Amino acid sequence: MLFGMMLLPGNSGILTEKEEILGQPSSALHELVIKQIDGEWRVVRKDDESTGTIFVKPGDRVRWTAEGSDLSFQFDDQALFGDGSRSIRDGNMLNLVVGRSARVGTYTYAVFVHNDFVYARGDSPPRIFVVG
Repeated sequence: MLFGMMLLPGNSGILTEKEEILGQPSSALHELVIKQIDGEWRVVRKDDESTGTIFVKPGDRVRWTAEGSDLSFQFDDQALFGDGSRSIRDGNMLNLVVGRSARVGTYTYAVFVHNDFVYARGDSPPRIFVVG
């Protein structure tokens, strides 16, 4: 039954570990972390704390990890991931796939930090660039 559900059109944009195992096409993985840096909540790349901006292609995967608080995400354009909002608990990850219908351009989003009732700063606001 789970296998059949994954093949239905209109995928929600969530990539599960089972889909990776079942042979879904491999794509680039972009990893981001939301954490406090020098007393400020930031969205940063896992491998570079100086920026949170990423460049993606349709079908690429984006993974955010919450470090220190539950988080709520609000995406300005539903074409990017198929839904406008998501939430994750502290210590968990959010895995989304860039929609095949996402147009080339700049997408902004907001991350609300529940513990401190503030929005995390990315590159003010956090951005994702979809490239062809």
